[in-house]
Amino acid sequence: MREKQEHTISMTRIRWEIHRAFYSFWTGPLMAVILMQIAALLFMGAKGAGRIYLNLLPLLLLISLAGWLFTSVAHGNRKVLVYSLILLTVGTMLQCIFIEELVIRTGTRDPARTGIASLELQYLVSLAAALAAGIVYFCTDFIARKKTAVLMAALAVGLSLLTLVFSEGVGGVKNWISLAGISLQTTEISKLLYIPVCAYILGRDRETDRRTLAFFYGYTFLSLLLLAVQGEFGTLLLLLLVFLSLHLLFVSDLSWLLGVVLALTAGGGILAAIGRKLTQMQLDGSGARTGALVRFYLDAYSKISNRFIYWLNPEKDPAGLGYQLLKAKESILLGGFFGTSSVTDLPVKSSDLVYPALIERCGLVFALLIFIVFNLLWLEEMKVFIRKKQRYHQIIAAGFGTLVFYQALIIIAGSTGLCPLTGITLPFISSGGSSLLVCFIMTALIIAVSGNIPWKGGMEE
Repeated sequence: MREKQEHTISMTRIRWEIHRAFYSFWTGPLMAVILMQIAALLFMGAKGAGRIYLNLLPLLLLISLAGWLFTSVAHGNRKVLVYSLILLTVGTMLQCIFIEELVIRTGTRDPARTGIASLELQYLVSLAAALAAGIVYFCTDFIARKKTAVLMAALAVGLSLLTLVFSEGVGGVKNWISLAGISLQTTEISKLLYIPVCAYILGRDRETDRRTLAFFYGYTFLSLLLLAVQGEFGTLLLLLLVFLSLHLLFVSDLSWLLGVVLALTAGGGILAAIGRKLTQMQLDGSGARTGALVRFYLDAYSKISNRFIYWLNPEKDPAGLGYQLLKAKESILLGGFFGTSSVTDLPVKSSDLVYPALIERCGLVFALLIFIVFNLLWLEEMKVFIRKKQRYHQIIAAGFGTLVFYQALIIIAGSTGLCPLTGITLPFISSGGSSLLVCFIMTALIIAVSGNIPWKGGMEE
């Protein structure tokens, strides 16, 4: 049976914690963040988007204050909050610039009203969900229970299957569904749920036996398979990296990790060889009549191989598959060290190519500072992992910390031409309600983990 730790928080303590939070507000780093958010009005005014940013500034201040209050009451890591707020502020500024550019292009203020309303809704929903998730995690072991883990795993699989059935797909990727008029990117929810499910699997015992590894491998394989079927190879790569990191940190026998790496390498080579053979058969005409499974495999192989081909030589198809990378390079060159007012027609600039868009508008120096902030955020999240003694909390901190960092690393490297481009978002900066929601929740959970959690992690069955 689980060992439960009784814990009550009196109203006297809550009042004392709130008073302490407001006192530390004047002496802590949040004041500097708020001053930065207010001072950003000058920069946004120079970019012509001052009025749009001014509409969102009160909401940014609300998020900052609410986050500070929760962090102070939970005795959480304040640097995690501060770095996340800096990234969110930069993301807000950039999205406001995009909205203003659309207003200029269309000659009407309608995009501004629609864009502001959309961002306000995304921020409010994300803040409410993050606070709820953080408070629940801090006050109860509900997330670490077996029934909850099973429910989360079933929800992740169910959403993926639902997307496969009802999503029309865009560019061969099925990762969006509409529920009651609200669009939801199911792969964002799946990657959020992956970490606590793995934390339950790996967090019960210090030593992992074969049965534990079987569940860990099985759930990971199913998650990756569903992502592959959906055509979401960017998120697949992200989860694969997180899986390998969790394996390295929480499975003591390194021979298992070596076996996994060798199996992945051999499997990738075999799949690539099969793809080349089938492609050659198609070109020769000997594979003209193929089944649906073979056609799906060829489509997936073509999609992945093309990413490598046009990453190395985007000039081969400048108007097609190489277009995004060529435009991204053009944006980076135009931006220079300090940005430019002349902007190129960059595709998907608010999501996949948001980092080149940031370089173009704010300069390479500013973009490098943002990359440094991502690194500092990762270091603080790893400090949380190192300092926690309970295994479950360690897995949550390490899992979400590596997920955010790898996601930023993949999309920054891909959009700047350092590796093949994948269609994932830059945390806190790219547009997208589902992505923002998940980033808020992950941050709240890491802050909760870093605090004085009253319940033990990794409790025995």
